[in-house]
This record gives sequence, C-alpha cells and structure tokens, in this order.
Amino acid sequence: MKLKYVCPFCFESHDIGDVEFACEARKICGPVDTNGNITQPGVGEEDPKLAKYKGVPSWNGPHVFRGKKSRFSMPSSATCDWCKRESHKRICPSCHNELPSTIDSDEQIIVALIGTRGSGKSTYIGVLIHEMMKRIFRPFGGTFQLYGPEDQKQYRERFEEDLYIRNKPIAQTQSHLVGSNVTENRPILGMLRKESGGLFKKMQAMTLVFFDSAGEDWEDPDTINVVANYVAHSSGIIFLLDPLANRQVRSKIDNDEAIRTSGVVEEDEVSSPSAVLDMVASLIRNANHIKETEKIAIPVAAAFSKLDVLEDNNVLPPGSALSRPSPHVAAGAFDDNDRKAVDSEMHALLDTWDQGDFVDRLKQQYMKASCFAFSAMGRAPQHDGTIAPPAPKRIEDAMLWILNEKGIL
Repeated sequence: MKLKYVCPFCFESHDIGDVEFACEARKICGPVDTNGNITQPGVGEEDPKLAKYKGVPSWNGPHVFRGKKSRFSMPSSATCDWCKRESHKRICPSCHNELPSTIDSDEQIIVALIGTRGSGKSTYIGVLIHEMMKRIFRPFGGTFQLYGPEDQKQYRERFEEDLYIRNKPIAQTQSHLVGSNVTENRPILGMLRKESGGLFKKMQAMTLVFFDSAGEDWEDPDTINVVANYVAHSSGIIFLLDPLANRQVRSKIDNDEAIRTSGVVEEDEVSSPSAVLDMVASLIRNANHIKETEKIAIPVAAAFSKLDVLEDNNVLPPGSALSRPSPHVAAGAFDDNDRKAVDSEMHALLDTWDQGDFVDRLKQQYMKASCFAFSAMGRAPQHDGTIAPPAPKRIEDAMLWILNEKGIL
C-alpha cells in the first residue's frame, strides 16, 4: 500500500491523502455570495504557489480546493465549494502542478541527471528519450511513451526539434536561478509499461521523471537548494562527465578540430567532478538524515560522454569493451558481465587521466556505483555547426543498469 508520494515537479513529499483539486469548470465557476450564488463566473483566482514554481510575479488559475482527506488513500475526485461541480484534477499542495492520474498507484522512478557544464546533459536526455520511445524497451516486453500533451510539447520544443528536425545542437540549459528569480525548467514525465515474467503475467506501469538541470546549478551553493529535493528523492542518479575537460585526455588527441567541435568546457572553468560529487552526496545526506559513516543507497551511474571522440582518436585501449556494441537491448536482458568490463576499463582509464580519486570517492559514498561511457550523437558536428541525425552508442547502458538495480528489468 502506497502511503506517501513525491510530486514529480517540485519533488516535495506528501502523505498519500494530502492532495488538492483544481476546478475543471472554470468558465462557469466563480466566487459565491452569502446566498451561495456565483457572482463572477470565469474569473478564477490568483495562484501564488504556481506563480512561484513558474518564476513569474503572478498567475491566475482555476479555483483550488480540498476534498475529504484520508490517511490510506488519495481521493480520486472532489466537489468544488464554489460551483459544486465534481473535479478529477488533482494538484500538488506545494506547487499546484497537476499530478499524474496514476500518482497514487504506479511506481515512480525519479532519475536525477546531474553533471558539470559541457557534459552534454540536454543532448543525452533528448536522445535517450527518443531511443526509449523507439527501441530500447521492446525486447524487454515494454513500451515507453511521454505522459501527456505538455510532456510531448516540452520534449518537442526543448529537444526533438533541434536534434531531429533542425539538425542543430541543443542550446545550453538555463540555470534555475537567474538573478534573484527561480526559473521553471519543467521535468518531463514518461510512462513505462512492461509485462512481468513468470507464470502469471501482469502488466506493470511506472512513471519515469527526467529533470534536466543546468551545470551551473551544481557549481554555485546559492542555487543548489533550487534543485535539492529532486536529488534527495531520486531513485537513481546519472552523473554525466566530459572526459575532454581533462587536459591529459586532450593531450592524447592529435585533432584540434575534434576537440573544438565537441564544445569542451575546461575543468578550471567549472567545479571538478569530485567536488560536484561530494556536494551532491552532502545534499542527499542532509535531506535524508544519513550519517557520514553510512553509504548512500541510491544507485549512481557515472557516465562519460563523447565516447565517439575517444574511440575515433585512439584514446581507448586495443580490444576495448567500450568499442563493442551495447549488448543489453539485443539480448532483451541486462548483461552484468558487460557492465563489469566497462566499469573496470573506465577505472583504468581514469587512473591514467589522474582522476582515480573520483572513483575512490564514488565507491566510498555510495553502496552501488558503476562507470559507463556513451556517445549521444555518435559522430562529430559538421564544420558549419550542423549535426547529422543522432546515431548513439551505449546511451542506454546507465539507465538500464539503474532500472535493473531497482528490479524493473
């Protein structure tokens, strides 16, 4: 029985019965006089909570009200105290975003996507979602689709149009704190449906929540609280790193054009991966009351981007496991032997890049951690800055590992 839920927008935790409703009959709804008559139909009401979430001075929305509260279940509907019409539109009490219709029944997997500037977070999430919708889950007996019209709109405008239609790189994600104002960068929700194995097959449904944070959000202590709940309530963390930010890696590449077109942000211009890793661990410990002597139970995948550049410029060792195609989708099962081979190879490479301390800190802080490498685009941008359609390499590995660790695969 589900007794709590986490809002997939503001990431606040609530008791299962703690929910508000927004009137679905706004055009005829309005304030009432002492006789119970509607005086101003369609006027709505100011919603400071949603305005704060969106980072705007004010927001006029439908009337918000509560239904009967229950300790053990979430009400599916409630009657508006203004117009007396029934509403099924459940909203978060903290931020007033509309909650998914299955928030009280489906499992929710919040995937925390973090990293420093230049690691390609937006490109990664844009290509990963595309691949999940098209091919990744089919061999596992599953399907993935974006949750609703707003999620489809967000994905199309923020990712798909640039990557798959305009053939141009995605612009850098804006920080959640611009000046003194919080800006909205809405999470994208998707629904994973999968048939369970065994004799009595059962359809499983779970909501995947993707949140694309700007690299600056993890470099400035003043902005960390803006995205703090998101990480503290995550089911798994994908920590993206750009290997080309390391001078020792760049020194092995005798191809200035490959480095230039990769959009490298040097390490001395951003917080080091180890520093961001420590910052995130401290945040999780404080939010979840975890002692320094205890390891964090959230699985963490350290995923190194731009695998195609490393491969094309002979940075990888002969017979590299990273050069092999990802085996998981083809097999319809997660291949942990491949995961171990990739993890071991990345450890060896990080030692040669003078980043062995990153692995040490990763293993000390988290119960379950593994290193991966991927290429979201699969090839370098053209000289004019345009890109070919993405041909990703090993982009699914980190996500499939997290889902496997959660017992979903």
